[in-house]
Amino acid sequence: MIKNYFKLAIKVLGRRKFFTFISLFGISFTLMILMVITAFLDHELGKHAPMSDRDKMVFLDRLVTTLEVIDTVPMVDSSLIDGVMRYDTTYDYVDRRPSYSSSSLSYTFLNNHLKNIDGAEQESFYQPGGSFDVFINSNKLSLSAIYTDAPYWSIYDFRLKEGRFYQPQEVENQEQVVVIPEKTAKSYFGKQEGVIGELIRLDDKQYEVIGLIETPNSHFPMVSSDIYLPLTNMNPRNLTSEDFHGGFEAVFLSQNTKNTARIKDDIKARGSRVKMPRPEEYNRLQIEPSTFTEAYSQSVIFEEDPAKSKRIVFSILGGLLLLFILLPTLNLINVNISRIMERSAEIGVRKAFGAHSSTILFQFVFENVILTFLGGIIGLLLAVVLLNIINSSNALGEITLGFNIRVFIYSFLICLVFGVLSGIIPAYRMSKLHISNALKQNQL
Repeated sequence: MIKNYFKLAIKVLGRRKFFTFISLFGISFTLMILMVITAFLDHELGKHAPMSDRDKMVFLDRLVTTLEVIDTVPMVDSSLIDGVMRYDTTYDYVDRRPSYSSSSLSYTFLNNHLKNIDGAEQESFYQPGGSFDVFINSNKLSLSAIYTDAPYWSIYDFRLKEGRFYQPQEVENQEQVVVIPEKTAKSYFGKQEGVIGELIRLDDKQYEVIGLIETPNSHFPMVSSDIYLPLTNMNPRNLTSEDFHGGFEAVFLSQNTKNTARIKDDIKARGSRVKMPRPEEYNRLQIEPSTFTEAYSQSVIFEEDPAKSKRIVFSILGGLLLLFILLPTLNLINVNISRIMERSAEIGVRKAFGAHSSTILFQFVFENVILTFLGGIIGLLLAVVLLNIINSSNALGEITLGFNIRVFIYSFLICLVFGVLSGIIPAYRMSKLHISNALKQNQL
């Protein structure tokens, strides 16, 4: 039965080439865009090295200090009573924030207040955003840098190509060692292998390369860098400053996703117990740890509450995707109605010989799914071409988009949903068509 339906579907597609072309064009173009979007979202939100355990991570990149002052606001209410104006004054008490400061945290604050968090198996404090200017054959090369501790390499699963990562003892001893990605090895040494033991000169100091990693396919500042150094090699004042604000961020890794809530609660609780050293300047401290999706949403829209940011961003994203799928689906429904109406006499004859409405419904939906998958194959090929164009043109910087098994499954499901949605409504209408009305069309 399925084999016969498939043969019939191929013949029907060749019968009306114009309708087939319109349908295939709409399906392939829409699915091409959806597949590229899916590939981008998979890159941004999927589990990839060096953040394969991102769902088990809690990030902390901001500390907010405010000066809250209770202010008295008089409210005057007037009314006319017996020709005499009466005034009633009430007072409202509101919180004002004349001072507000929001930035990353200091190493001292993290070390003193946020060690051994409940629910966290490992924790790492690091400072992204560093930079060095070096000269290679009189050519200036700017290198971004991240200063990290040793647990950083256990939490983030960078793919090691050669050598090793630096150990806690090396961090404590302030040893001048570095880990670099392949792109830095290429730009500094002119090769992407055999660089272990080579020296890099940074700010008049010689650093030994002890590890070579695969260049992260990521733009997130906590993992994307040209060079990685032990944090004890930075200016000592950055490690001993007593200020709450500084250049450091933190990541906490839990054993499972359920423990992320415990980690966030403990971080907030500890923050609420911190005593402010200068209450006349700032008397309230607020810490908002976030999961990866919450942190990503906050990078898209600025919202103090990470959970609210996630709801807003994902609601907008879901609405746009739904709209993008719905509009071409409605167009295809109209095309399918016209295409199926031409076969009304065929439907009448089949019903006259005892065909059930469910059988006819299944046949037309099956034909539309076949059409959709043909459009999906074309859309897949177009998407591969478009992704190659995007990657080769560096339109997204160093980000490389590509298809993997996850993207393939998403694309397959999109094709299936697209085919069923655009075919089931016109097919249902025609399957319910009365025999006499169908035969009147006389278009066998």
